[in-house]
Amino acid sequence: MAETRSSSAAARKRNELSFEMIPRSLVLEVSLTLCLKCAFDFFTKQLKLAPRTAYSELKKHVPEESDFTGAGTSRPHFFEGSDTSRCPYCNAAKRWFARFKATIIDSHPTIEKERKKLWSALKKDPERFALWTHTKTAREIFSEWLDRLKKRSNLESDEWLMPVALETIQRNHPSADLDLAIGSGVKRVQISRQMEPDWSLSDGRLYVRPEAYGDVLLIQYLISRSHLHGGRTFEGRLTLQELMSRLKRMGYFDIKGIGFSDLYETLEQSVDKLVASGPTAVYYAVDRSDYLKQLRTVYDKKREK
Repeated sequence: MAETRSSSAAARKRNELSFEMIPRSLVLEVSLTLCLKCAFDFFTKQLKLAPRTAYSELKKHVPEESDFTGAGTSRPHFFEGSDTSRCPYCNAAKRWFARFKATIIDSHPTIEKERKKLWSALKKDPERFALWTHTKTAREIFSEWLDRLKKRSNLESDEWLMPVALETIQRNHPSADLDLAIGSGVKRVQISRQMEPDWSLSDGRLYVRPEAYGDVLLIQYLISRSHLHGGRTFEGRLTLQELMSRLKRMGYFDIKGIGFSDLYETLEQSVDKLVASGPTAVYYAVDRSDYLKQLRTVYDKKREK
């Protein structure tokens, strides 16, 4: 009986530390590499510190947000590619590499309870996990997500339409059940006017309410509108006027509480509604376990010399 209780407690602890309690549509994982040779050389050769002091200082290190986003990634940090075998700065071999894994959560109000529970568990291991949040407006969060979505989309074909549609639906209606349903395979997204839930899946067809389908068309248009003429959507290539007419006919503006007027003003109001219904904060959880392990290994080898 004691063994059973111990196993149950261990299982509960593992579950508490699982990021799987957060819908995957709100999670972005980024791996960042640090060259320990560059780092040790900086402290021991430039600052003239003893290896032990350098080790103590490096144990505290956490990359900044700009390192993970690529906006300000600098030596000794870099992003590894599949063919990366040497440090791009000092040409050191891979044995000097140490990695940080950042889990970035665009937190939606509907999952804040789960996010807080996860953060409470992560805070119990402060050496392994560095946690922070940066103040961003909902518009900034939306723009960054839309930019990531566009960079992943090959606009030369229509293959990007379905992934964008599914991510849009998941992001606006985050839930583990929806992630699971979409993970089982979706062949088509269809509008349904006679549904109580936000979505349902049947025979590979994901049925969504007019509001969700309108969101999909709007995001598809925003991603592709500068590509050739108009924007590509599930409804074909649409000019702004055609898009607005489709949305009006399906009752999208009435549902959203938007007064149809000037095309560009209506588009702006539609985007504002999308922004308001999405994530409102960004949280970072940086796992330093690989970094600390590699740092200790390199330091021990230095002491043996």
